[in-house]
Amino acid sequence: MTAHIWPQQDAVATIALGGSGGIDPGALAAASLVQLLVGIGVYVWLALALTAVFRKVGVAPWKAWVPVLNGWELFVLGGMRGWWAAVLTGGAILVAIVGTIVGGLFAGAAVTAGFGGDAASAAGALAAAAVVPALIWLAFLVFAVVVQVRLLRALCRGFGVGTAYVVLGVILFPVWASVIGWGSARWLGRPTEQASGPFGEGPTPGASTAAPVDTATRASSASSASSSSSASSGAFAPPTAFAAVPAAPADLAAADQPADPGPVTASPWAPPPPPAETVAEPVAPLPWTAPPASPAPASPAPAPAAPAPAPVAARSAPAGLEEDAQDVDERTVLAARRAPQASLRLPAGTSVVLTSDTAVLGRNPVATADAPDAQLIPVDDTTRTVSKTHALLRRTSEGWMISDLASTNGVFVGEDEAEVSGPTRVTGAFHLGDAELHLSEDG
Repeated sequence: MTAHIWPQQDAVATIALGGSGGIDPGALAAASLVQLLVGIGVYVWLALALTAVFRKVGVAPWKAWVPVLNGWELFVLGGMRGWWAAVLTGGAILVAIVGTIVGGLFAGAAVTAGFGGDAASAAGALAAAAVVPALIWLAFLVFAVVVQVRLLRALCRGFGVGTAYVVLGVILFPVWASVIGWGSARWLGRPTEQASGPFGEGPTPGASTAAPVDTATRASSASSASSSSSASSGAFAPPTAFAAVPAAPADLAAADQPADPGPVTASPWAPPPPPAETVAEPVAPLPWTAPPASPAPASPAPAPAAPAPAPVAARSAPAGLEEDAQDVDERTVLAARRAPQASLRLPAGTSVVLTSDTAVLGRNPVATADAPDAQLIPVDDTTRTVSKTHALLRRTSEGWMISDLASTNGVFVGEDEAEVSGPTRVTGAFHLGDAELHLSEDG
């Protein structure tokens, strides 16, 4: 865009320095024509290469031939605002206009000084006419390179190529487009739906953390209910024992005796003497019969007292079995809760339990084509360095693997914060842009 400025400045320099015979107008015209043809050739080359790139990503190929629209589509494809293409194009036009005006002013001053005989002033003004526009262009080019690097990083991740391609794209963008479009590179993955609303911000749902809490609550409620039911069954066991005791003699003393045989069952030799003595005293049935045969029933009296410990022992056995059964049920419930479960701590401090083997992370994530059933985890990032669909977590036999979904600011794992270029093993802390997250697995 500045090619036409230099012949004009050369002409001004010749006039200012007092000469006109050193520049051939035909040579200037030929140089301008060559520059024009080279520019047209490079643009056709770039358009053909971008046509191949657009075919790979599902964009209409004809858009590669429209000057601003092709750049717009590339920015959208890289997850950035499409109007960056208009900003760069408009900025180049504005810089060209400003540079031409500034160069013309200094060139006019050089001509005036040259005709006035002040050669030193003419030389200074002439130098300023060349240097000041060049500095303006340099500042704009630095800005354009920064934007282009961000774009190329996202595009190279999407095509699964490394950092060397970013450098190639910055230096020789038509060559980069040719290698990507006509080479074996394959588009891996930013969904086209993500770029449909570049200014949209989705809500950050928190339902993913509520379900596990409810499950744990219900599990604890179930265990407490089972323990309370076992306690209630144990509480109702003694009345059955007491109900069997009144089947023995109706005397209160005989009813009190079964309470003692419980602990006495440990020593089977102790019961015989006490029942013989206690029964001999109350059983003296003087009102019933006067014959001395009353001592004879004293011998059968211990017989009914002896069976009393047997029912108590028999009743204690089922109670133990019921408690064992309840213990088995409780252990079954607890074993389900002890299963390993991974969780993700977000930058705001909240934790999300990973309920699926795949999860998509981002400010407003969308499921990818190779993981349509993935768990969507919005990342509440105040620095806005997290892309809308930034990374994919996948559980494998080796552990959790993370992949960069062509994000703008990249994914970094490990203590040395190595940038992810493909599926990488991740555990503990990692970064999405400047946002720090932490992956932990309990169990």
